Amino acid sequence: MSKFFNKFSIFNFQFSISSGQTLIESLAALAIVGLIISAIGVVVTTSLSNARFDENQTLATKYAQQGSEVIQQIRDDNYTGFQNFNGTYCLGQGQITLGLPANCTSVNIDNTFIRSVTIQQNGCGANIAQATVNVSFTDGKCAIGKYCHIQTVSTCLSTVNSVQAP
Repeated sequence: MSKFFNKFSIFNFQFSISSGQTLIESLAALAIVGLIISAIGVVVTTSLSNARFDENQTLATKYAQQGSEVIQQIRDDNYTGFQNFNGTYCLGQGQITLGLPANCTSVNIDNTFIRSVTIQQNGCGANIAQATVNVSFTDGKCAIGKYCHIQTVSTCLSTVNSVQAP
């Protein structure tokens, strides 16, 4: 008679009373599944954040290099005029001239980056200006309103035209 109470079948499905899971086992299984899903979520979120940071860092480097090329072109176009630049200037996207010296605090490239140029006459030697291009960006790791990541390209440019016009 005990065989009858331990196993029974209905419509060819067999059920076993002694092999059922308890509530505690079910909760433990759910907790393990929840931990696994949470760990996967953290890994995916961290990976996406790191990928976005890498993308911004690459773009910031590209914009700093472009800024350095613009400064070199400004110098090449007018050596004498370039000698008058000294200080920090904002250099926005598509801009090919420098305005008045300014402290750049507003986003000026792709709604994400702040690019500034610091020119120091005789910074690398006599008649050699040092031009430093900084591109700043922010992410979730920075304090609110702070641009804590900076890519810098620094270059030394002669301020004397070695090729004399005829």
